Amino acid sequence: MAFSQVWVLRLGPILLGLEPKGLKEVLDIARLTPVPLTPPFLRGLMAHQGQVVPVFDLASFLKTAPAAANLAALVAFEGQVLAFSIDEVVGLVSNPAVRPGQAEPPFFSHVLEEGGRTILLLDIPALFAHLAQAMAPRTAIAN
Repeated sequence: MAFSQVWVLRLGPILLGLEPKGLKEVLDIARLTPVPLTPPFLRGLMAHQGQVVPVFDLASFLKTAPAAANLAALVAFEGQVLAFSIDEVVGLVSNPAVRPGQAEPPFFSHVLEEGGRTILLLDIPALFAHLAQAMAPRTAIAN
């Protein structure tokens, strides 16, 4: 599979890729409303264009430091929106090479290379599914 263009976003030392149709907007998230009793990877909620948007920190899943900047990438899937923290928008790259092999964790679809840099391409539906599963309440089953 070839990708003609990919947005590259940086989260710590990790470069994340998004197809242009997947990145809706980059937001300033200086003001978030915390949500009590939620996992630490849910940074909080923000209002954006009349919608409540959850803002996630993917750093814990990627085993890297949390984003230092107050930026988030807004993505949408099947009418739902979410944002995730990033440090910067690196830019739009054209025709990155697809590296063979499987991307990890489960919300990446491909590993790309461009100019000697490794870019992990986000799979938006898989990201939504992964975060929904991670947010699901854990219940203990008594024997």
